[in-house]
Amino acid sequence: MPRSQRIIIASGFLLTAALALVVVASQIGLTWYSAPGASGVATKQIAVFEPAMVGTVVSALATLALLAHLLVVTRRTVPRWQWGVSGTVCALSVLAAVIVSTADRPVF
Repeated sequence: MPRSQRIIIASGFLLTAALALVVVASQIGLTWYSAPGASGVATKQIAVFEPAMVGTVVSALATLALLAHLLVVTRRTVPRWQWGVSGTVCALSVLAAVIVSTADRPVF
């Protein structure tokens, strides 16, 4: 495989994992408003969505691994099994984003 093609494919894997990381990390904070009290003002409450925290860690590790893969690919040719592993890691990152996005949110 030519060097330019290796770099483009590895960059695509990295970009996909980075976008999945942004999607998952954006779902960490949950905001809700409590019922108005005696003063008639509803207070803003913020909670942490734990599945999004786990998904963020998974996606961040996948992004770091794919960044390392991109750096190795720019330097030399890698074995075919590393491409399979990097594709699997990219798919895992996207799967984590999909699972967190479809997870049930707590009801306050």
